[in-house]
Amino acid sequence: MQVAAGKYMEGKLREAGRAVRDALRYALDIIHVDMPVLELCERVESRIRSSGAQPAFPVNVSIGTEAAHYTAKPNDDKLIPRGSIVKVDVGAHVDGFIADAAVTVQLGTGMYDVLLRAALNALRAALEYMRPGVRARDVGAVIERAIKGHGLRPVYNLTGHRIERYNLHAGDTIPNYPDRAASTLLSAGQVYAVEPFVTNGSGYVRDGRDVTIYRLVGRKGKGELRALVDVAQKRFDGLPFSPRWLLDVFGDRTGEVVEEGRRKGVLYGYPVLEEVSGGYVAQFEDTVVIVDDGAVPLVDTVTIAT
Repeated sequence: MQVAAGKYMEGKLREAGRAVRDALRYALDIIHVDMPVLELCERVESRIRSSGAQPAFPVNVSIGTEAAHYTAKPNDDKLIPRGSIVKVDVGAHVDGFIADAAVTVQLGTGMYDVLLRAALNALRAALEYMRPGVRARDVGAVIERAIKGHGLRPVYNLTGHRIERYNLHAGDTIPNYPDRAASTLLSAGQVYAVEPFVTNGSGYVRDGRDVTIYRLVGRKGKGELRALVDVAQKRFDGLPFSPRWLLDVFGDRTGEVVEEGRRKGVLYGYPVLEEVSGGYVAQFEDTVVIVDDGAVPLVDTVTIAT
């Protein structure tokens, strides 16, 4: 396959994809019942850094009815329970060029087989369908059809997203159903994260109480807030981060400084997303480059998962 957008697939973006693929495989190797979520996050993030990339966001480990946005807090004592369904979402960047992918596993049970199969089949079908000239909502129709074929629902208010350099959510979306508002035509050279979310619940998520991931959105502040702005800008350049990554700067005051930054509009906090009816959620995700005759996956999540 000739890659029309070779500048994306070559070099830094390709390296980011390799880093994510390696990190997901590593996560699948080490995850186990009663593993501390903090240990899993930190070991996978360290693996990304050892590959020569940087995390594009904190490793998400969302369990059960959580759909997304849970990463370990500093000193987190949460464990991965037996009989659980766990989403592991990983992003890496090389000089701002981002790859983003996720897998779902079940531990000590087989009761979530259909959820996992539906999400993986939906991802596979979407990747096979994507090419220049296809509308985003038509990709959503393919995803929804694959999921409903298993007697389940997509999560309607979560979407995939276009990616640009240092910009994880660049505006255009790939919905999980044929959303009429998603009228964007795919074109060669674009990069998309495609992430079918599947549930046996009502099909919607809401913001939970916990906030574990943040992004710098303001540039003003004094004292510790000024220090927070400076270090977040230097280290993360607008990408999401965890307070764990600031402990070396603020020590025991990290939580207070981050919360003050959120209250004063310096930081945006991403709430943990929970299925509204208590349904369980599965997710598989890959990042693709749209080329002249299709879509090229950077991570090849389907192969990792099978």
